[in-house]
This record gives sequence, structure tokens and C-alpha cells, in this order.
Amino acid sequence: MSKVHDEGNLRFDFTAYDTVERFDVKNTNPNGMKAVDFIAETNDCLYFIEVKDFQHPSPKAKQNRQKDFDMLIAAGTEKKAVFNLEMGEKIKDSLLRKYAEGYTFEKSVKYLLFINLDILNASRRRLLYNKINGHVPTALNDKRFHAFKKISFDLVNAEQLRNLYGIACTDKSAIT
Repeated sequence: MSKVHDEGNLRFDFTAYDTVERFDVKNTNPNGMKAVDFIAETNDCLYFIEVKDFQHPSPKAKQNRQKDFDMLIAAGTEKKAVFNLEMGEKIKDSLLRKYAEGYTFEKSVKYLLFINLDILNASRRRLLYNKINGHVPTALNDKRFHAFKKISFDLVNAEQLRNLYGIACTDKSAIT
């Protein structure tokens, strides 16, 4: 099974991982549930990975991403937190679906949100991270919720994805 997967204009290489699956596949999510794009696994961790590519060059993709971009920008303000809520829903629904599929969560869980947007500098990323982190179920690290070990969250760019998590991300338009 291939460990290289495309998401829009980006190609992800999960060679360092034991397994990887595309999780957000059309018509596989239960009605009303959202899913992260990928689930990858190592010996000690299960990674839920959501990809947001705000730099996709296609005009159609730019139009489709405008709603997401508007949510992202508003997520840093007090007036609107739709993006934060949606990112929280994706991990919660994905955890529930994986649990319903029989996964026993004997490993720690890490939720990686990859945002491809050069203008999102370190201070803006930190602000967005703090806003989204409040919607990620990290508080399940409690003896009352024994089905889950440790859940953590990280908001990363391409360099962090490669250096911290061993996942190479390349722009497909630069490859061809």
C-alpha cells in the first residue's frame, strides 16, 4: 500500500510511518460527521492529520477555499470562531468513528493541523493554535475516559511537518 498521498495540490510522503490511510473519503463518513484527511500510525502514536491548503493555484480551488480562508481569518477575532469549531469537530468525529470501527487507542493520539499559508507568521499561528486548542478534546487525558490515552494538538507548516513529524510535503505543481 502506498505511503504517498495527494491532497489537492500537495503531495505527502508518509514513508516513516507504519501505516497511513486517507480518512476523509467521499461517501465513507457517517451522515453528519466530519473527518480529518489522513490517519497515520507509528509504534507509539496515532496521528490524525487535517490539511488546509490556502495556496492552491487553481482558480476553482481558490474559490472553494475562500469560505475556509474567511473562517481562518475570523478565527483570530472574538466575533467568530467557525474555523476553530470545525477543526475541533473534525478530530472529535474522527476519534468517534475510529473508536466505532473498533480501534482500542492503546497509543497516544496527536492531532496535526497543517495549514499551507505563507502569510500566517509565527505570532498568528500561535494565536490560532490557542483558539483551536480549546476545541480539541485534550482533556480526555483523565482516568474517567480510559478508552483514550493521551491526546495532543499541534498546528504546523510544511517545515515543521517534515522536521518534527517526518512527513514530507511538496507542491505538486513544482514536481511536474
